[in-house]
Amino acid sequence: MELDLASLSSIKKFSDEVKKQFPKINILINNAGVSFPNTKRVETEDGFEIHFGVNHLGHFYLTNLLLDELIAGHARVVVLSSSLHEKGEINLDDLNGISTTKKTNLYANSKLANIYFAQELAQRTKGKMNVYACCPGWVYTNLFRHSIKWYHYFLILPVAFFFMRSPKQGAQTPLYCATEPELEKETGLLYRDCQHYNSRAIFYSNIATQLWEKSDQMIQDVLKKHGDGDS
Repeated sequence: MELDLASLSSIKKFSDEVKKQFPKINILINNAGVSFPNTKRVETEDGFEIHFGVNHLGHFYLTNLLLDELIAGHARVVVLSSSLHEKGEINLDDLNGISTTKKTNLYANSKLANIYFAQELAQRTKGKMNVYACCPGWVYTNLFRHSIKWYHYFLILPVAFFFMRSPKQGAQTPLYCATEPELEKETGLLYRDCQHYNSRAIFYSNIATQLWEKSDQMIQDVLKKHGDGDS
């Protein structure tokens, strides 16, 4: 099954296939992510700013489409964020990043949205399934391949060897959240290094709720244009 989180139609097609094969889902790890430089605007297939569209809206839409199956399996949903969320901000009047500047950290904003999504999802499904947000740490992947030049790798490799985590190491906290029995009674919390992480960011429940509602409306507006409202 193919899944492109930059395409609402791809997400819908994927979720339909999953539902046909799996009436219950026990674990969902929302781990996709993109990062682009702010030198020019990049959008998803549906016109969303690429970071918000893929890193947040894609996971938001997918999770909601599979919500019945997740609840049926009393699932654990793990939403990967980043410690960079502490540099992010949520502008509820411009979620699609129309008025951003070169100083705007769109990636950090999307990572903050991930945590708010996890918190609100946890509140809406409390007692039915468990939700965890986590920061995997500074992992050496190709996430920033669009943001760095080829010669930067010569500078990054020594740093990566000594300070960055391998993908296997970066997977430890997400897997901990997905499988650790001691977390069965916890939901809506943030983790790093397989333990609770006390973020320097201040979270507001009203922002989480408004972000949820506005995210849903943004998706529905696109679906209605294609004649698929409330899908």
